[in-house]
Amino acid sequence: MIRPFSLSDLSRILQIEQHSFPKSPYDWATFVNLYYQYPGTFLVYYDKVQERNEVIVLGYIIYSPDGHLISIAVDRDHRRQGIGKKLFDKALFASKARKLWAEVRRSNVVAQIFYLKLGFRVIGEVPNYYGNEDALIVFWVPPATPSTR
Repeated sequence: MIRPFSLSDLSRILQIEQHSFPKSPYDWATFVNLYYQYPGTFLVYYDKVQERNEVIVLGYIIYSPDGHLISIAVDRDHRRQGIGKKLFDKALFASKARKLWAEVRRSNVVAQIFYLKLGFRVIGEVPNYYGNEDALIVFWVPPATPSTR
């Protein structure tokens, strides 16, 4: 299930972040800042553990209203289960943007494959975006609907 991020999710988000982006994870201050900047577009995917009546956050997405995907990550033990796609679809459905784009580390092949499967295309790069590593710019536009004549 997907809901807006709350500050009580922060410690779990930091765990997911550290495992997902060990070279340059966001810190708590960055997430708090993003929460205040994008309160309606910082979403978490969670599951309920029935036997303990507990909620566990399994992933998150942060995007700007104009379509910039700031970050998306899924807990490493829950990847390849469609959670990232569900978060993306929710962002896409909720966003009024007609395009989406993100930066992805050149060495992060797993993320590149994820974006390509969603229909993104690499449109450019930013040298040294991550300090000593380039970023690829991935871009998505909705598929054109065939005209009916």
